[in-house]
This record gives sequence, C-alpha cells and structure tokens, in this order.
Amino acid sequence: MAPAESEARLAVAAEVQSSHESGYELTVLALEARDRDPAAMRSFLEAIAPSVRSVCRGVMGAGHVDLEDTVQECLIEILRALPKYRVEGAIVHYTNRIALRASIAARKRGRSREQRLRTLAEQSCPPNVPANEDTLPNLWLLREIIDELSAVQAETVLMRMVLGCSVEETAAATQVPVNTAKSRLRLAKDYLRRRLDEEPVDWKGRA
Repeated sequence: MAPAESEARLAVAAEVQSSHESGYELTVLALEARDRDPAAMRSFLEAIAPSVRSVCRGVMGAGHVDLEDTVQECLIEILRALPKYRVEGAIVHYTNRIALRASIAARKRGRSREQRLRTLAEQSCPPNVPANEDTLPNLWLLREIIDELSAVQAETVLMRMVLGCSVEETAAATQVPVNTAKSRLRLAKDYLRRRLDEEPVDWKGRA
C-alpha cells in the first residue's frame, strides 16, 4: 500500500472515531472499492444503492420509466468518481450529490417521454379519486418547472428538497460561499412560486 493511501486511511479513522460505526465502515469500504477490489466494489454498491435510489426517486418520481436505469447509471458514475474522493466529508454526501446531478440530467433527457406519461396518468385518474402521489399533476408540474431552472439553481433547490441539506451543507458540497448558496436557493424558490402561481392546478399545500 502506498504511503499516501496509508495516511488517507489513518485520516479516515481519526475523522470518524466519534461517528457511528457504520459510517466509518462505509468510508473504509469506499477506499477499498476505489482500489478496484471486486468484493469491496460489490459490497460498497449494495450499501449505497438504497440511498441512491431514494435520491433518484425524489428527483424523477417513483413512476418514472427510466428510474431503475438511472439508478444503475448513478452507481456507475459513483464508481468512476471514487478516485476523486479525498475523505473530506461523509462518503454518503459525496455519493448522494453525484446521484442528484445524474438524476437531474436523466430527467432532462427524458422530459418529452415523461410528458406523454403525465398526460396518460391524468387521463386515467378518475376525478376525486386519490392516485399515487407521483401521478398527481402537481408533482409532475413541480418537477417540470425545476427543469426550467439553471443547473446550479436546480442542484441547490433539490439538495434542499430531496437530500434535506442545510444551506451551509449545500454551500460546502457545491464549494461556494454560504451567501451564494442562499442566493441560488432564494432565486430558485422565487421562480418556482411565480411559475406555480401561474398554473390553474391546485398545488398549494402539496409542493
């Protein structure tokens, strides 16, 4: 093992010694997967898959036709990005941000197909009959409006909405000042409010 790698592993132990044991194990597993150890790669992907799927589902919707393909693409992207992981934060935050970006890109690619599915869902839902929340027009609409935001604003607002990150956590993850993260979030929220107010559907209380 190279001296630098040994130092990195020692740094992990020092950083997370007061953290939950599972977080420590996942970080060590990530370092082993980064070395392309087949068993470690498989275990690492199995460990992060639920979190990645949750992020993708939050961005795309549980009924999105490309959801499972996107989850697989995210896992591949995470493996490709592992060599860049420098143990500067929790590995789950690192992987979730990769999943967030990849799922945003996948949504934009599949937007026209999702529009057709939305139309079909609206036509097939009888009036006044509750449907699965991801087929309701207001959630379809909100995701479509998020697609209209700039890449940095979409990432910021989804880190807040999907990952539940604070402004400070978002700023650290995106490597910008806290005031910049606040500005992006404010602009994104203002745009969402304006666009939703223009729509005839009853979205309030749900978005």
